Amino acid sequence: MKILWKIYTFLAIAFFSILLLDAGLVFGFSMFRHLPKDKADAGIILGAAIYTPALYNRTMEGLSVYEQGRVSQLVLSGGKISDKDISEAQYMQKVINKNSSGTVPTILEQESHNTFDNIYNSKKLIPEAKSIVIVSDKFHVGRAVLLAKRAGFEKVYWSWPEPSYYRKTELAFYYIREMSAMISYIPKFVMGRGVSDKSGVKSY
Repeated sequence: MKILWKIYTFLAIAFFSILLLDAGLVFGFSMFRHLPKDKADAGIILGAAIYTPALYNRTMEGLSVYEQGRVSQLVLSGGKISDKDISEAQYMQKVINKNSSGTVPTILEQESHNTFDNIYNSKKLIPEAKSIVIVSDKFHVGRAVLLAKRAGFEKVYWSWPEPSYYRKTELAFYYIREMSAMISYIPKFVMGRGVSDKSGVKSY
């Protein structure tokens, strides 16, 4: 019985330690923006469903980061949810064209359907880039930043739009979901390119 009690105690401590670290990562990255003092090689805007406040505001934040002189170019990352629709990257391009005062250098990455693909497919398009700024919702940037470091980017910064377009209950749900996603991505953080996500489920 004493051995079983020690095992249960160890498992409980391990579980709560992982949970605490998980929450620390998700909430820690979302507490502040981290932008470069010098211009980074690229900004990567992560996709979401087209015509949603999430994707519109992510795009506008990415455009703001570019217009502040923080990045040299923007990678718009996101594929099609349906063959009948334009890609998330194409939607972002339309938003930028409509709201920018001049020509913004952009690269469209239109094959991704989850966060893992967003990062690694973008890396293929900008192989020489050493510094990047990740742009996504604040609850999502932590997982994306960790993946970007694993993908080989030397300096990874991040930014997010103010989440006023979410209700408080929605935001709470997304934080909880992100904590679950962060744990499920542990193999990807460890193995990097050795793991791919073939589920087809969009992971924001």
